[in-house]
Amino acid sequence: MLRLIAAELRFRRGRALALLAGIAVATASFTVLTGASQSSKLEVRGQVARHFRTAYDVLVRPRGAPSALERQRGLVQQNFLAGTFGGITMDQLKTIRHAPGVQIAAPLAIYGYIMPTAQITLPVAKHLKPKQRALFRLRSSWTADGGAIHLRDADSYIYVTPNRIQAPPPRAVGTPNQTRATEFFSSQSFAGICPSRSSAASAYAPAARRWLWCWSTDGTLGRSDYGVERHAPATIGARVQYPFPLLVAGIDPKAEAALDGADRAVVSGRWFKGDEDAQLLGKEYTKFRVMPILAASTTPTQLRADYAIDQLPRAAADAYGRAKDDTTRANRILRAASGPTVARRTITATDAYNVLLRQMRAVQDVPGLWTTGPQRYALTARAGTVRPLVAKTDRFAWGAASKLDGTGTGFIQAPMLGRDTGYREFREHLQVPAVPPPYFTMTKVVGTFDPNKLAGAARALDPFHAPDAQIEGGGTLAPDGNPAGYLIAPPALLTTLKAGIGLLQPNLFGQENDAQAAAPISVVRVRVAGVTGPDKASRERIRLAAEAIAKRTGLQVDVTAGSSPTPVNVALDRSKLGRPAATLREGWTRKGVATTILNAVDRKSVALFFLVLLVCALFTINATSAAVRSRSTELGILACVGWPARKLFTYMLTEVALVGALAGLAGLLVALPLGAALGLPVGGWRAAAAIPGATLLALLAGTIPALRAARAEPLAAVRPAVRTGRTTRRGVRSLAGLARTNLVRVPGRSVLGVASLGVGVFALTALLAVTAAFRGAVVGTVLGDAVAVQVRTADYLAVAATLVLGALSVADVLYLNLRDRSAEIATLRATGWRERQLTRLVVFEGIGLGLLGGMGGALLGLGAAWAFTGQLTTTMPLVAAAAAGCGILSAVLASLPPAAALRRLNTATLLAEE
Repeated sequence: MLRLIAAELRFRRGRALALLAGIAVATASFTVLTGASQSSKLEVRGQVARHFRTAYDVLVRPRGAPSALERQRGLVQQNFLAGTFGGITMDQLKTIRHAPGVQIAAPLAIYGYIMPTAQITLPVAKHLKPKQRALFRLRSSWTADGGAIHLRDADSYIYVTPNRIQAPPPRAVGTPNQTRATEFFSSQSFAGICPSRSSAASAYAPAARRWLWCWSTDGTLGRSDYGVERHAPATIGARVQYPFPLLVAGIDPKAEAALDGADRAVVSGRWFKGDEDAQLLGKEYTKFRVMPILAASTTPTQLRADYAIDQLPRAAADAYGRAKDDTTRANRILRAASGPTVARRTITATDAYNVLLRQMRAVQDVPGLWTTGPQRYALTARAGTVRPLVAKTDRFAWGAASKLDGTGTGFIQAPMLGRDTGYREFREHLQVPAVPPPYFTMTKVVGTFDPNKLAGAARALDPFHAPDAQIEGGGTLAPDGNPAGYLIAPPALLTTLKAGIGLLQPNLFGQENDAQAAAPISVVRVRVAGVTGPDKASRERIRLAAEAIAKRTGLQVDVTAGSSPTPVNVALDRSKLGRPAATLREGWTRKGVATTILNAVDRKSVALFFLVLLVCALFTINATSAAVRSRSTELGILACVGWPARKLFTYMLTEVALVGALAGLAGLLVALPLGAALGLPVGGWRAAAAIPGATLLALLAGTIPALRAARAEPLAAVRPAVRTGRTTRRGVRSLAGLARTNLVRVPGRSVLGVASLGVGVFALTALLAVTAAFRGAVVGTVLGDAVAVQVRTADYLAVAATLVLGALSVADVLYLNLRDRSAEIATLRATGWRERQLTRLVVFEGIGLGLLGGMGGALLGLGAAWAFTGQLTTTMPLVAAAAAGCGILSAVLASLPPAAALRRLNTATLLAEE
């Protein structure tokens, strides 16, 4: 039997070599892909393990804190602290800390915004002349959102007199106008000067924004921001106000230091002294509470103020002084006067914040506390895009209980961007003297910390990470100082939970704080004990701890270990102040991505293995079936001489197995250098399994054709080994029609060729679509690093192998069709058909197979990619069309060798055989 098999392989080399080549390609692809998969698994698991866990494993929030969008998509919103002012009680914190598996539970209580103001001097002393009055106009403007918003603020004025001044005369309550100081024109003549309105419609009305500084060069006294004071002559000028809304948060210093190393992030001053309380200062009737504050060393706010000082004519200065308390006359003089610009100054938010930090090292008053509501979203017509809903803001939300300083209109110096579109409900809580004492709560900065030095500071889940968003088309959007705006800065001021209670006293800030005082904690970040990485045991510990916390407290519990930033498109409409409409790409957080990735990396490898094996099996079945059909006469003779069915079956299967073993050896010889070139581990058990694997594949694929061979009839020895196939009753009038008819004659064979090619196009479409959707990563990214199920070079090699095998199957189908129709082709030649027409006929048959396999595989691949990624991007149909084109081109190229073989068929010999 072996001698007969050897003779068959020697005299039928074409068929044997084609079968050997197909199995060898599959073996080499399988061996290389196995090594690539193992390398990919190790790399992915290593990177997931390194980034699986940062500061905490579980995030606990008040019930109902997540938005509807977060719940629907399994996300945690960027700026997840925004709008969450309390909601978790101290008893619930104690319960969380006693839950099984909890190692650290670090609370964060968001109290609200305070509104300190950086005071920056713009001197004019060098422009003064002795014994002369001087008048200056201060023009100011604000620029935000990368220059998209440019606002002109109200003009302010600097009045300087050589005469002595003092506090303004008293005025009756309700008087519409006020004066800023009293000037002594002579020993017998004095009057109020620098008149202004004493009320305004809102914090953004001109009267509330205009400042008047009245200075004297005699006796170094002047009316500044906080009354008449002694000053150095060099400081005469404008003292511009740069307001900063700063979010205050309370922490447990011990838990915070253990969780993210906050104590090691201190860059100046000191860390808290344990659970430090506020300091009580003052006497019995003037007691006040001073909270220790740790301030962020930098600010993410992007805002710029540009100032220009114009020196008005001396005549205008004299006329302004003589106007005394006549507001109408004084304002007319200010509006009419003009003069050259003598000074310019640009102050960025960073500049002003650095000044503010120095000022806040002294005790600072807290006139009020402001809170905002959560952000709400609505879905848009554009898939995957949401729109934030606008919230109305009370125009009187910038008042103060007592304002003898500033502009004197009853409003604090509100941030200029605060009048832009608001996306959060904005509420004010004014501080009033408490009974019994202490009467007031104040602040004092004891140190600064660098948010970038906190553990996990680069993550969207870090509460101290400054939010930003990429603008579609280029650029970024950052916080602009509007506390009710879309993007807001993270907590900038930290205090202890014990000291922070002073900001929640209902007798200080109103009864609206009752609920927050009862449940002051906004979130709790939990680290679970015994977690070492993304292994199943660690994940189970996290799950059990999260379930225990949820069951015992009833709070919202999210497992954040192994989460990943995921892009969310946000459509912002044009704002009231002129920021153009834009689509933002934000980095929210998808929960549980690490587990998804570890599972998906295995699924991807199995899928590619299956596709390669499927195409190889289809090719082998087709090739072996063709061998059985072409040797029906020979098998019939063997049946005539007494070969039983069992021996015929063994004969055919042994031949296929021998070809499979040789193909495995050839595939191994190709895989070893290819793996070395790609840096993939293909040695060891992979190399050892190549030959037996190829043999087993050949045996499995050859079983059905071998069974058909075992049923060979003795009469087949006298019948021609030609398939008649199906016939058609319709006339054929074109080459394309004849090609279609030829493919339908043997439908099973054509289906095998279409299926083989379609599998390769399917794999290519899915791979290209995933690459287009996720830039090469199937599931996205884990913790900001590209460690997902990435589409690698070896994956494309595997897909290329399936395409090659599909093309070989097409070539095999076409070649077998020609063999079966050799007499027909000889007849066509004899009747005058030219070689060019016959070649076109074969190519048309290849195109037919290519269209069916390419388009079918592309559509299935596009559907699979859509189902897998959950989205259909504009590029995915394009790559599907490109993959279909590759399939059609492969089929056309595969038709050329059979067309070339057609030329070598001798017409006379074929007719004689017929």
